[in-house]
Formats: sequence, C-alpha cells, structure tokens
Amino acid sequence: MKNKVGSKTFAILIYMLLFILTLVGIQQIWSSDLFDKINFLNWDADHYNFIKEKGYQDFRLAFFPLFPIIWRFLDVGVYAIILINSLIFFISFYTLIKNLEIKGVKEILMYLSIPSFVFFYLPYSESIFFLCSLIIILGLKNNKNYLVYIGLFLSILSRPAFTVFIPALIITQLLNRNKEKISLTIGFYLLVSILGIISVGIIQFYDSGEWFKFFSKQKNWGNQLQIPKLPLTSWAGGFIVRTDGFAFLIGVLSGSFLTALILKLKWVKDTVLPKEVIFSLAYLGGITIAVLLFRGGSLFSLNRFVFATPFIIVVLNYWIRQQFNLKIKKLLLIFGLIFIFWFLFGSYVHIQQILKFGLLSVYATLIFALKSDKETIRKHSLILLIIINFSFQIIFYIRFLNGNWVG
Repeated sequence: MKNKVGSKTFAILIYMLLFILTLVGIQQIWSSDLFDKINFLNWDADHYNFIKEKGYQDFRLAFFPLFPIIWRFLDVGVYAIILINSLIFFISFYTLIKNLEIKGVKEILMYLSIPSFVFFYLPYSESIFFLCSLIIILGLKNNKNYLVYIGLFLSILSRPAFTVFIPALIITQLLNRNKEKISLTIGFYLLVSILGIISVGIIQFYDSGEWFKFFSKQKNWGNQLQIPKLPLTSWAGGFIVRTDGFAFLIGVLSGSFLTALILKLKWVKDTVLPKEVIFSLAYLGGITIAVLLFRGGSLFSLNRFVFATPFIIVVLNYWIRQQFNLKIKKLLLIFGLIFIFWFLFGSYVHIQQILKFGLLSVYATLIFALKSDKETIRKHSLILLIIINFSFQIIFYIRFLNGNWVG
C-alpha cells in the first residue's frame, strides 16, 4: 500500500487514522460530550467566533482579521471550520515536506505528532498562518520574490507577524551570498508590510469605527515592553510551563546559531545556509526574544508560536540532514547543559521540579540523539519522540476541550 500511495501520503493517512481513533476511543471511555461544539470554542477560538458573528469590538481588536474573515465568508459552523483548517494544514504540510524532500515515514510522523500541532485542528488561525508562512518559505527556497511578497502580506493579515518577519527577511537578504538588488528587495518588504498594516486597520475600522487599535489592545494580555523577571514562567503552570520552556530553548538555540553566523565566528564562518533556513532560524529566535521582552518573562503561547509553524520543520530537517554525528560523551554533555538551562525556570526549588525538568532534559536530548553515531540510538530516539509527542498531543487536545489552557 505504501508504495502505491507514496510515503508522504501514507504517513499522513496513518497519523490521521491514529489521531481520530484515539480521540474516539477516549470519548467512549471518558466523556460522551467531549466533542460538543461548545468545547471547541475555548480561549482564542471564542474570540474568533465572536468576530466572525458580530465583528470587531473592544479588546478583540487585538486579533488580526484573516481567519475570522475567511470563517465569516464561508459562513460555516464550528465543526466545518475545524475540518477546513485541518485540510488547509495537511495540504500545506504535504507541500512543505515535498519541497524539503522529506520521505521517511517515521520522520514525517515525528513532525505530525508535535504536541502543539493540535491548534491546526481547532478554530484557531494557526492553519492559515502555516499556509501564509509556507508561501514565504517557497518563495525564498525557489528565488521567487513575488511569493515572498504575497506570503508576507497574507501573514500580516493573519497575525502581527511583521514585527518578526521584517527583521528576519532583512537578515536573510544580508546573509544571502547574492547581493544583487538587496536594497530594492528590502524596500518591497517594507512596502508590503505597510500595505498589510493599513489593510488590517481598514478591516477593523469597518467593524469598530476605531483606527489602528490592535497594538494598544494587546496590553489587555500584558503585551508591552518590560524587563523579564526570573524565574521564567507561563500560564497554567505544570507541564505547560515546561512546554513553553522547551520552545524557549529552541528559540535560544536558533537565535544563538544565527548570531554566530552573523558575527562570522570561527566554527560557523564557512557555513552557507539556504535562505529558507536563515529565515526560519531568524523567526524562531525573533519570536522568542519578542515574547520574552514583551511579556516580562511569562512565556505563555510561545509553544504555539514556535512549534505550530512550518519554521520548526525547516530547521529540524536541516539539522537532521547535516553530515556529522555525536558521540555518547557529547550527548551526555548536552543533557547536562540543558538540565542547567532549566534553572532559568526555577527548576531547582523542589525535588519534584528537578525530576520533571530532568525528564524534559531527556526529551530534549532525544532530538540531539537523532545525530548519534550509533544507528540503534538514532532509530530508538526517533520512535520515542513519536510516542512521546503523540501522547502529549492527545493530552493537549483533551485539555483544550475541557477548557484548560494549552497555549
């Protein structure tokens, strides 16, 4: 069967079947009303539904318009928009892994099982943002600037992404070996961004009668420039803090590697990265810095901003395909450094915290173990990542349906 349908399609179908059957099984055992419509309208989904039904009012001006406009235009219910979001994501995901030439079934399942991917199967804007971001990636990868402009414009309508995207695109151009027309290209990025911001303002003014209130309304969520406080934290506590903490680790690593590249440090000075990888690293590092500085050390939703995007796949795919291997001693060193990193989150305050962050360190080390010099370790690490990811993905989805914060 796999040969007939192709490994990419086969992996996606296997994942979809496993995800649906697991949720249905849990519903039958646990709660018959788990999939009631109202359960899908928690948190941001409720705000998007309100905008779709009644337009922009008050604090909901903080939400950008592309997804609720599409939902309003389609005029469908909650279940239908979840199905549409899912289809948009799977088509976009297939296009991405095809362009990145990712063929291994287990590797595809590892990506699909990322816990934060649950937002693609909810009335959230993540699927639309994934598609818009994909257009930018394809434009950079295939040297088609018009795709970058289109993707950038649509991304701005979807989310206040230009605050990170514009610096990321400028860095991508500056690190590009082909310096021709760089000023003109950056100029077009800025022009497209201005047009996108104006479009958001017009759409929101049509509903609310207020101009450009989307930034000031962000203060309702504590989003304003402030000095981060230690220990770093997040909403809801528990493993959500550790999930956002892991996203923070990925962002720090991405930003650090890109900074080393910009500074032309000795160990990376001869490294030549594809444009889509530079942009993805810049986004992951940039969004992490933005959340840290504008939320005062509370990293709520960072896991969604980092993991529910195509950028994490681009970066991990690049990492996996590098021609080097890590010995056991280096993996143990990496584990130790990651364990110390969690001190930023107050992991040292109690033995239970130490143990939980220790387990998170093991999980994080599994990603590095994908580059082990031992084939057995590589294979078992990949399988463990799939199992752990999928288990927490299900937990995240059920948690959301029960009205608990996920991201």
